[in-house]
Amino acid sequence: MTKQFLLTGGSGMIGSEIMRHLSLRGYKVNNLSTKPSSNPQTFLWNPKKNELDMNALKDVDTIIHLAGATIAKRWTKRYKKEILESRIQSTRVLREAISSLPVDQRPKSLICASAVGLYPNDQNKVYSEDDPGGDGFLATVINQWEQEIFKSENLGMRVCCLRIGIVLGKGGGVLDTLLPFFKLGLGSPLGNGKQWMPWIHISDLARQFLCLAENSKYQGIFLGVGSESVTNREFSQVLASKINRPYFLPSIPAFVLYSVLGPMAELALMSTRCSSLFWKNEGFEYQYQALNHALDDLI
Repeated sequence: MTKQFLLTGGSGMIGSEIMRHLSLRGYKVNNLSTKPSSNPQTFLWNPKKNELDMNALKDVDTIIHLAGATIAKRWTKRYKKEILESRIQSTRVLREAISSLPVDQRPKSLICASAVGLYPNDQNKVYSEDDPGGDGFLATVINQWEQEIFKSENLGMRVCCLRIGIVLGKGGGVLDTLLPFFKLGLGSPLGNGKQWMPWIHISDLARQFLCLAENSKYQGIFLGVGSESVTNREFSQVLASKINRPYFLPSIPAFVLYSVLGPMAELALMSTRCSSLFWKNEGFEYQYQALNHALDDLI
């Protein structure tokens, strides 16, 4: 019997790519959205008000949960609260809706997004799924988020959590932020440029989500990263070369980044080299193993 999916966060860059892959494989997909739609497979929910149209869960056996406020927005005290609460509340509303269903009508699998921002900065360590998290704002958010996610195991569900790295895609993400500067010839390393960037092409990430969704043997924590991390300096050099722009400016000091971005500069300076050993051992084939091939496709 063909799986039927429910997707949250489907209008974002990652969600749209996952939807594309699900459609290519012939799956039926319901969407949860905070905005009304004429699409009969889109259903309303409002996590802030504990509201969810229960029709969205009918015949669904797999949920892919991506919803949460973007972290790529200035981290004011008020917005930091929204980053945390949007993740906790949406996950809680989903779980409570599922728990209200008869046991034989509940979805069997929950595949959730998380982030490698859980790990502390370390230029010398390669992080794996088993490594503990650090301190700080992002780590606190992710830790509480994952605790909320895995409460769904109490409902008899299989739960997978994919800690996502730096996603390279069109129409959003890090490339949309950096390309305007690089096209002006203003590309340069950030901080000392030695921090590791655990990048992944968006198509490979979507395929990782589907791999977890389609295989019931998987359960627990996984890393949504590419074949190999690169340093910020290497990433910047390759990006400049792909668009034929000069790359000669000095590094932007950390204090300058903090003065411009505030606490959000943490995102630009974090160093979390991540292992892809799990995926390689499982025979997962990256379509974009090298950064230059990923950028060839996206730019």
